[in-house]
Amino acid sequence: MRARPPAAIRQDHDVGAWVHFLPVAFASIFAFLRRTDFRCPHCLAVFRRDYLPHKVRLGSGDRLCRDCGKVSDDGSREWPELPASEKFRCLFPSPVLAVVIALLMCALIALFMAPRDQVDIAIIAMVVGGFLLPLVPWFAIRIPQVYRSIRRYENEFEVARRALGMAHPEGRG
Repeated sequence: MRARPPAAIRQDHDVGAWVHFLPVAFASIFAFLRRTDFRCPHCLAVFRRDYLPHKVRLGSGDRLCRDCGKVSDDGSREWPELPASEKFRCLFPSPVLAVVIALLMCALIALFMAPRDQVDIAIIAMVVGGFLLPLVPWFAIRIPQVYRSIRRYENEFEVARRALGMAHPEGRG
């Protein structure tokens, strides 16, 4: 395992903290808004701003600062390095999970409200398919990113094995 560069500085901000002068009805809308700034540990320049505080990012983790030119660890990891909970959060971030759960609830309510003599397997399949439909474009974007991450991870270790002169485990190296 290679040594990691110094970790980026993470600063969490409550976007809703400045709206105390607004009426309560409007201020409560902003109460859940948060942002996270990631700064270079060397020069303190902001290199990323996220609005999901625990967003799982895929990548090597090494970031070259545009301002000072030094390398820092931005917190991203490749797919094989992630624990199961972070893999789940990568595939189902909070907004996607919220939409899927809301659509599932709507589908279940629709099925329970329908007359029993009109609900059959075809209707159930259409309702379930309708609530799963928004996941298709999401996975069309996310799954290729996961495969690219796996390939990067495997290539990194293949290069390390060659540099150390180690043979491939299956005798191909």
